[in-house]
Amino acid sequence: MGDTGRMTIQVQLLGHVGVCRSGASVPMGGNKPRLLLAILAAERSRVVSSDRLCDALWGNRQPASASATLQSHISRLRTCLAPDGRIDAVGAGYCLVVEPDAVDADRFVEFLEGLDKLTDPTAIRDRLSKALSGWTGPAFGDLAEHEWLRARATNLDELRLTATERWLDVRAVLGADLTLVADLERLVIDHPLRERFWCQLMLALHRSGRQGEALRRAAELRAVLRNELGLQPSADFCDLEARIVADDPHLRLTPEVSHTAGTGRGMADFPSRLIGRDNDLASLRVLINTERVVTLVGPGGVGKTRLARRLGSENHGFVAPAVFVDLSVVHNADDIAAQIATALDVQQRQQRTIEETLIDVLREHHRLVVLDNCEHVIDRVATIARRLHTECRGLHLLMTSREPLGIPGEVVSLVAPLVIGLNAATSPAVELFLERAQSARSGFAADPEVLPVIAELCRRLDGLPLAIELAAVRLRSLSPAGIIERLDHRFELLSAGGRSADRRHQSLQNMVEWSYMLLTPREQRLFAELSVFSGSFDLPGVQATCGHDESDVVSVLFSLVDKSMVQVVDFEEPRYHLLETLREFALMQLVATGHLEAQTGRHRTWFLDLCEQCAEGLDGPDEHRWSLRLERDFDNLRAVHSRSLSADDVDTSARLVAALREYAIRRMRFELTSWALATAAMPGADDHPAFPVVLATVAYGMFVRGDFASAIDCASDALLAAERLGVPSNGLAERTLANARFYLGDAEDGQRWMDVMIALARFAEQPAQLAHALYMRSIAETTLGRTTSGAALARESHASAVVSGAPTALAQSSYALGTSLEPSDPHAATAHLQRAVDFAIEGGNRWVEAFARTAVLWQQARTGAPLQALAGFAPVIESWYRGGDWANQRLSLRFVGNTFQRVGDHEAAAVVRSALSNAGALSALPVGPAAADELEADGGLLREALGDEAFDAATRRGAQLPDSSLIAYVLARISELTQPSSQACDP
Repeated sequence: MGDTGRMTIQVQLLGHVGVCRSGASVPMGGNKPRLLLAILAAERSRVVSSDRLCDALWGNRQPASASATLQSHISRLRTCLAPDGRIDAVGAGYCLVVEPDAVDADRFVEFLEGLDKLTDPTAIRDRLSKALSGWTGPAFGDLAEHEWLRARATNLDELRLTATERWLDVRAVLGADLTLVADLERLVIDHPLRERFWCQLMLALHRSGRQGEALRRAAELRAVLRNELGLQPSADFCDLEARIVADDPHLRLTPEVSHTAGTGRGMADFPSRLIGRDNDLASLRVLINTERVVTLVGPGGVGKTRLARRLGSENHGFVAPAVFVDLSVVHNADDIAAQIATALDVQQRQQRTIEETLIDVLREHHRLVVLDNCEHVIDRVATIARRLHTECRGLHLLMTSREPLGIPGEVVSLVAPLVIGLNAATSPAVELFLERAQSARSGFAADPEVLPVIAELCRRLDGLPLAIELAAVRLRSLSPAGIIERLDHRFELLSAGGRSADRRHQSLQNMVEWSYMLLTPREQRLFAELSVFSGSFDLPGVQATCGHDESDVVSVLFSLVDKSMVQVVDFEEPRYHLLETLREFALMQLVATGHLEAQTGRHRTWFLDLCEQCAEGLDGPDEHRWSLRLERDFDNLRAVHSRSLSADDVDTSARLVAALREYAIRRMRFELTSWALATAAMPGADDHPAFPVVLATVAYGMFVRGDFASAIDCASDALLAAERLGVPSNGLAERTLANARFYLGDAEDGQRWMDVMIALARFAEQPAQLAHALYMRSIAETTLGRTTSGAALARESHASAVVSGAPTALAQSSYALGTSLEPSDPHAATAHLQRAVDFAIEGGNRWVEAFARTAVLWQQARTGAPLQALAGFAPVIESWYRGGDWANQRLSLRFVGNTFQRVGDHEAAAVVRSALSNAGALSALPVGPAAADELEADGGLLREALGDEAFDAATRRGAQLPDSSLIAYVLARISELTQPSSQACDP
């Protein structure tokens, strides 16, 4: 970067737009030259055509002399910039040419990029201070709202705020200075809805001994969010507030402003303190922000996962919370992409592999993804990580492994064992042992004479945290000296012939072996049997699958928990987990006993029976409990299916898919579609009684992804298979045909299949299924303008839903009734639609919730609050996108496009309309006649509002946007329109 102090001219965009020469402002002669300069500077690497510049300067009201006047403005700008800068005429356009660091916005971005070279927090703070000092106001100042500059201004302002957050974080890490609180007080006034600044202020006040003021600030933010947006603060904010109330000592002892925000899926801190890792955390925070691929490497049990979880729970300036992906539960390399997708709540797209789908979704994101326990599938992880790194430029990866992945751009950080040191009283390893010892043996206190013995024990354990923790538990029966005696014996027994030359690795294996040998025979057996579980497991699962001839298996499990061989991951409804190192060792013991096949068989039987029980329970009043049960055990279900494929076990695979189909639809877990495809291809699958339902599951997955023709063909094949096998079709094939036919505009055939669904449900005496079929038929009637018959069918659906007691059935019937009442009683319609949302949430049905919320938001948009409706549409769109449900995504986008028009964003409305038209989804979706009339009128009104040229340009843009880019565009426009400054009032 050049020395800005020697520059003769500077182009200013970060505040008032203008030109400075040697520190003095250069007169520019009005706003038009300033606007022209701003556009050329914003597009500095590209030639801007004369036509575009004239359009930017005058819009649709260009004077006859526009071209000559433009040249006059260009001439004036050249005078302002000369001799150190110039404007070149290139073809039919112009290009600004100045020194690389003459534009302050470019210098600001270069300062941020230069952080990559820094590791010292002080240097990072100073560089950020210098970068931020160039700002005198919002980007582009009074020109920021110009349509040609708005996106660039928003981007620069967001970069400024993100850099400010990071600047404040590093100041706090270095030790709060005298102006930190004052700076934060100003920022929460300027940005009252940016929760991160409030969290930083609260923590700074608390660390300054001003706990009361910190809590008063928390109350102020609650009031602001409630009064301005009708929202509650995030869970991370509430957690910080609770820790301040409790005067959590960790808030004071560890100066980590960033620890309080950004908790993503599976990122909750461990219940115990992270000891002896302050220096590691400080250096890794810098790496995460400056490098895009960071791998924590070290032996098993050294604490890589704990470090990764802690880092993932912090806010590093990303736009979304970090996501934690536990790969230890994946034993088939081909399932890695699916596991990552599950953690991100992303479902496979039509005609795209799950890996390609991940690329599509993450390409638009600036976030951190943590991949934990990569070593056992390292080659496949490396392949996926390489693609993510190459194709998703905003993505940062933090990985843990016992060896580096060896991919370009990877920065390897060795996680070393804990330091023992010469002074036992201050040794992190001894501190860890003492804390765990006090948990293991109440009242344990180490005398000064015992501390050197403990230090020696930790040294003999090579400072490995897991080994130290396991040894501490033994204090229930041994003294520290007694542990050393037995440890010596075990090391001599196992050191010869160790599989690794790494002494630390051998020590951990020795420690696990030693801990295992100290178990009773019943504990050893149960420990080995638990290795077949994937992810976490509960007590009923243990009782059903393990210790089948033992009456006290639960007490044996509790004993394993006490001895730290099994971990508790949820105390409310107890669930348990084996650390991966221990699970691997346990599996070796199970294989050695010859009981692996029998134990996996019991595991398979338990979870298959559970799925089939849940399938029935989903249609009753306890729907949410059954759905949550399947959600918690999804890792185990994936393992069962994977093993069934490997063993050519058609019966298990087909029954599993058939039992999970409704759960998968309701929770939008369309990963099940790939399971169904693999099952259908198994030898002998076409003779299995569940084969028609397996095919129907494939068909329904095709429907939600927008491949209607394939869905119809596959559903038809499913019905033929049911007829051939003489088994009931269970209604899913008919449901797919009804939806696809109606969606494509063949209302008559769609209704015919709905009538078949009604007849099947009546014959089977299934009230929840009958409520669903009648709801579909009601929506069809209402869509065709027959609202009276639609309402009658909705009431009949409601009667069946009440009999079933299932929240999903009640949600569907409420939705149908609300839709039928829209033309005659909008107020009552909205009440029924909101009731549908509430019932869907009660049942845990994400699909119906999003579907019903779309209707509520549309009513809101039509009745005077379109900006509020747009804000609500954003999470609905994201939900459909993650789930891969393009059929319903396009329905929501039709309403969003119309709402854009209602708030005056005609360009966005035209882009969305064109994209939907290009996808063949502009008029075929099931919406009521009144809404259809309003939506159909868009084209003419938009052309009139924009003018022919602008309308045609927006139409071309919409037709060229791929799905992922369309969603990114829509969400960006919603964000722009619903920012606090844009929400003074709804039009």
